[in-house]
Amino acid sequence: MVDNAFWNETLHTLIKLHTLNVKPISIVEDRGFNAFVKTLDPSYKIPNRKRLMEDTIADMYKDCQDKVRANCQRAHSVVLTTDMRTSRSTEAYLTVSCHFIDNWQMQEFVLETCSFCGQHTADNISLELKRITDEWGIAQKVVAVVTDNGANMVSAVHKAGWKHYPCFAHTLNMVVKDGIKAVPEVVQLLEKCKLGLRFRGQVFEQLFERSNSKEHKLIQSVETRWNSVFYMLERLHEQREAVTTALCLLGKNTLCLSNEELSMIHLTIEALRPFEEATREVSAEKHVSVSKVIPLVSLLLRAAAATERQGSSLDTELALQCQRRFRGIETFHSLAASTFLDIRFKNLAFSTAKGGIWADFDIQVLSAQQHRSTGTDALIEMSRYLEEKLIPRYQDPLHWWQEHEQTFPSLSRLAAKYLGFIASSVPSERIFSKAGELVSQRRNRLKGGKCQHAVVSKQKPIHGERIKVEVDIYFMQPTFQVLTSSASCLVL
Repeated sequence: MVDNAFWNETLHTLIKLHTLNVKPISIVEDRGFNAFVKTLDPSYKIPNRKRLMEDTIADMYKDCQDKVRANCQRAHSVVLTTDMRTSRSTEAYLTVSCHFIDNWQMQEFVLETCSFCGQHTADNISLELKRITDEWGIAQKVVAVVTDNGANMVSAVHKAGWKHYPCFAHTLNMVVKDGIKAVPEVVQLLEKCKLGLRFRGQVFEQLFERSNSKEHKLIQSVETRWNSVFYMLERLHEQREAVTTALCLLGKNTLCLSNEELSMIHLTIEALRPFEEATREVSAEKHVSVSKVIPLVSLLLRAAAATERQGSSLDTELALQCQRRFRGIETFHSLAASTFLDIRFKNLAFSTAKGGIWADFDIQVLSAQQHRSTGTDALIEMSRYLEEKLIPRYQDPLHWWQEHEQTFPSLSRLAAKYLGFIASSVPSERIFSKAGELVSQRRNRLKGGKCQHAVVSKQKPIHGERIKVEVDIYFMQPTFQVLTSSASCLVL
């Protein structure tokens, strides 16, 4: 007789194999897998895939759905990110993630990764977003939605009646790509580098083996990610001697880089480095990121101006693209509010700190000195906040607000709202890196409803504690691996 605890444990271990290791659920019917299990325990009967898909996964999903729903109901306001992709089986999927601050902890949940039927029009996307938020009971709590710059996504958010914020990482991507396109000599250099890297093979491998550079293999750029260009050039410049030797041995001398081209690669790397750092900075999910947007734009413009003096025409174009894409960014209310309420930056991050958007506020503070009221008390609270010392950039502003919540009761409520914004739609996009594996060639018959129950994502612990699931918890530092479905995340 099989022990119930042991039976439950094996069921959920099989689900881990299906989700975390991206294996088809039909593996339970494979002869090789069955032979392996029988070798370990001849008496164990492997459950069929129908039971796994329709009973076990569904039950675990429902259990976690209730937990996630309860947490979302506690939120006063939420920010959503959303993205859409097409699987190998040409089926479209829409994912929606939810973000808010609860007990001064960033909370992140994937609400739904669902099959999307019909044309990808703004009207259809808007209806689907409204359906999801209505089912979760958070439609009235949505203060903003972060997406890429696709016209249909932007229009869909507006049609739903919400504020739209463009993904900062996606905008940076367009800034760099457009900046590179505007410099013909850089475009030609990149084409030569890509062509040279196509001849990677045994000769390259042997050279890297001899030079103990096996962990620093060459990187080919990807069209959809500008930072892959940076990584390609950085590695190519680092391994320039080995690359030159390999190309000569292959008889591809014309693809060898000259000293002038190597110098241009170095200048290009230095021009792109600040943008790569900014992309990594705002793509983090575990920390407050939206308050960094305005300071980062300022720093990018300053960095471009500094390297421009070294004779790089790319820097000039990058600065122009930044000015075009981020014109008036300090006037975006939510961005400005989040930056001001981040104790690491406050008003020092603004180029217009002595005027501009703060001018009216300064006048109100002066006029309030002789007239005390509830409103003026809030202004006095703001004035006291301005006198607080900044904390180091690497410290957590949410921890500071947790300690000073009683000192600044009005501002702390605003901080919980605006610091809960996120700077990019990367959380939604990352889901599809797993979804792409989920609906793979071996799993291309997986239906949309089943796929919703098996998308792998990451989620932070609630209130710093492990989420309790009756049968098992798959804990991975510093986050959880969770199954997401049409209604929630399922912790393994």
